[in-house]
Amino acid sequence: MKEIISSILDSTKDRLKNPLLGSFVFSWLIFNWKPLFYILFSKNSIENKIDFITECYGSINNNFWFPLIFSIFYIVLFPYILWGFDKLSSKAIIGRKDNVLDLNISDIKNKQKIAFEESELENIKASYRDKADLNKKIEILNNQLTEKDEIINIQNIELNQIKNDQARLRDFIKTNNDSDLSENEKVNLQNQFLEFKNSDIYRFFREIGTGISRRSSLPNNIDDLVIEKYRHFEIIKEVRDEENNRLYYKFTPKGESFWKQFIMSIRITDKSNEKEEDDLPF
Repeated sequence: MKEIISSILDSTKDRLKNPLLGSFVFSWLIFNWKPLFYILFSKNSIENKIDFITECYGSINNNFWFPLIFSIFYIVLFPYILWGFDKLSSKAIIGRKDNVLDLNISDIKNKQKIAFEESELENIKASYRDKADLNKKIEILNNQLTEKDEIINIQNIELNQIKNDQARLRDFIKTNNDSDLSENEKVNLQNQFLEFKNSDIYRFFREIGTGISRRSSLPNNIDDLVIEKYRHFEIIKEVRDEENNRLYYKFTPKGESFWKQFIMSIRITDKSNEKEEDDLPF
């Protein structure tokens, strides 16, 4: 007996798993809950219950058609309704996600603008710092230029004075008359000549002076370093004749003064005994 009941229950479970049958049973319980509750909880006799249910709830609509229509609706149409709700809800979800994405994009753009403005601010600050440094450098350079201009002015004054002294010295040498020179200029030239006599290049002065006086050239045996020193001390100078394409040397005004002092310092006593006489550039 138990096996029969168990097989009936299993068969019933299998049938109830069918979508149509299961939904029909579920809908039938919905439409006929009142007679079901009346049978289960009423205290009347079973005969009275059956008569009452047959009389009041025996309609074929409630017992078959309405549950069947509801079952078909539940199986066939209800999934489409759910699908429509899913579509609507999915659009809403996508719309919400799009709104969140737009907000994130807007935040990112705002952050980019802030970063750009901060970068511009840093560039402006750096530009101001560079301008400040540049202005300081310009100020320093202007001060240096001002100092150099003052030095140049002083040197120009000194140079003009030197040029005037040289002009007067040239006039003096040409005329062999030193009356136009001041006492300071005379003393200065004498002191310079004394210093020159004590230098290591003075011993070449006789040969160099003789060559320049007679031939406007230097002896071949004079070392180039000696010549450079004479030029450095502004005793001789190099002159280039562009027309004749030749190079010659001549005394500077200072060199002419030195050569005059040198010549005037030589004492001539005996032509036959003094070798110096033969070398005099007169």
